Amino acid sequence: MHETYGGEFLWLTDDHMNLRQRGKPLYEELRHRQCKDEIMIFFQARTDDMVRHPEVLGNLRDVGTYWILCGVETDSPEQLKEFNKNISASDAYTAMKLCRQYDIFTQAMFVIGGRKDTHETIEHLRQYSRDITSDLSIYSALTPFPGTSFYEDVKKNGLIQDTNYTNYDMVHAIMPTETLTRQEVQEELYRCYNSYYGSVIKGIAGVFAKNKLKRTVYRHMAGQRVLTRLRRLI
Repeated sequence: MHETYGGEFLWLTDDHMNLRQRGKPLYEELRHRQCKDEIMIFFQARTDDMVRHPEVLGNLRDVGTYWILCGVETDSPEQLKEFNKNISASDAYTAMKLCRQYDIFTQAMFVIGGRKDTHETIEHLRQYSRDITSDLSIYSALTPFPGTSFYEDVKKNGLIQDTNYTNYDMVHAIMPTETLTRQEVQEELYRCYNSYYGSVIKGIAGVFAKNKLKRTVYRHMAGQRVLTRLRRLI
């Protein structure tokens, strides 16, 4: 793809890279190829897998892996169990630290709007998302996608309050929690973005970050006034 079509950005879109089974062979295949110096690899990985195989992370950085997305989701053990994640909230701290060590740009994903979520648990999540110090954070509202068992469960229990599928984008709140209305979940999602991106000092630090990709991303966000818009949410 690189030599024939000039491709430079390779996005491996599986939800889970599996560093031992896929990462190691990918490294072995690329390490002798000239293209490793001219491509950027982006993939998704579990934080516990990254913690178990730190040496593979370092090797993959050497062959062009500059960006990793992690489904951190939440710091709540109960919700992690509900999401069938089988990971520990502490794994995220170690995974982000490893990526900083290898100069890999990190994007963390978080979910709010589980049945047990309250104003307090979401505020705790906001603090957690800042503490793990990922380079970029994306927050989403728990969304019952049609065709999943989760959708069937919440539909059966009458929890779906928005049936317009154009809003099933993880940015619009679709359901309430036990204690929060759907509108309150939406407002909490806005607060998550405002909390993470609302600091002017943090934005400036991103623009002048040591990591080249982080500098590029934050300068683009600043140039497109994305950071300004995020600061104005709620």
